[in-house]
Amino acid sequence: MKLTRLPFFILLYAISFNTFAESFTELNENIKLDAKTNTFYSFIVDSKGYQCKKLKVSGFMFGHAHGLPTEPLLITKPNNKCLLDGLYFNMRGQWKVKLSIGDDVVSDYSFSI
Repeated sequence: MKLTRLPFFILLYAISFNTFAESFTELNENIKLDAKTNTFYSFIVDSKGYQCKKLKVSGFMFGHAHGLPTEPLLITKPNNKCLLDGLYFNMRGQWKVKLSIGDDVVSDYSFSI
């Protein structure tokens, strides 16, 4: 049996994929978070027993009475967690981001930008 060499980029990808773990801040409903404008954010959130794919993300800016400029995704993670990915604030002020299923609010988070 002849052994072949793996191309360098495949080896590098395999090493980097296994070596570095994703690290995201877990959101807490009881604190107001500071964030910046014009920056994309990703956070870990508790699904509270719901399937991430069934939850809806929405946001509201109090000062101008409008929603988020992006449509963040919720990606299923282990241990009843979801990755809230693509959260973006385009204006300074107070923001509220909520996760809901139907008319029921599952979680809400406050941001000061």
